[in-house]
Amino acid sequence: MLLDTTQIHSIDRQSPLPVYQQIAFDISARIRQGEWSIGAKIPSETELTKAYDVSRVTIHQALAKLQQEGLIDKQRGRGTFVKRMPGTVIQELFLPHDGVKPESDVESGNICITAVANVPENIIKQLSLSPGTYVFYLERTFMREGRVVAINTAWFPANLTPGLADLPLKDNSVTKTLQERYGITFGTVHNYIEAIVMNISIAQQLSAAPQSPALKITSLYTTETGVPFEYSVTIWNGQDTEFHVMLTSH
Repeated sequence: MLLDTTQIHSIDRQSPLPVYQQIAFDISARIRQGEWSIGAKIPSETELTKAYDVSRVTIHQALAKLQQEGLIDKQRGRGTFVKRMPGTVIQELFLPHDGVKPESDVESGNICITAVANVPENIIKQLSLSPGTYVFYLERTFMREGRVVAINTAWFPANLTPGLADLPLKDNSVTKTLQERYGITFGTVHNYIEAIVMNISIAQQLSAAPQSPALKITSLYTTETGVPFEYSVTIWNGQDTEFHVMLTSH
């Protein structure tokens, strides 16, 4: 299927996200939506230049990014072909059990934990703490195939997790660290799902265009005795994320 080069595809010239990344994101989304199937030849750089109203250098950068991600295959003298479909992140919304997550190709990255005292009132309330109480604040990204797919922030009461900011996590896992180092036994997880649009800051971190759809998951974790020990907010790129929830009668 060839691109209708009479149509100019929307590029936000005011966006802090580079134009070539916007184009790469758009082409990836169109592959996902079935405009081109695996093995199909996509339009030439000349056709894409006209369709997106940009320079050939910009199109070359966009295609190079897609090739680096393994989505397309540029064959000298033949053209550019779809190599694979963009992957969809299927994230489990689950009650942690024995500190082990279900199998997933999503990994934590860029973890930063600090001790803070100035905590928003709603978080103090959720964690049942007194104002001014120290908590540990965590920031991290979730990565898939070298790409950031989600941004996570979390707060932990310092009295339940002493030294959390000073000692390395066990196997890079917050869940395993809470269980094995601090003896925290999971009881209940409350997940609240909200559809949002990305602001400029979030879009930049997720390499997406501002106002792109996102899924915000707010979670409160409590022990078996009902003591809150973690409050977290995770924002997932809504373009390629699905959630799996399994309910049983047990």
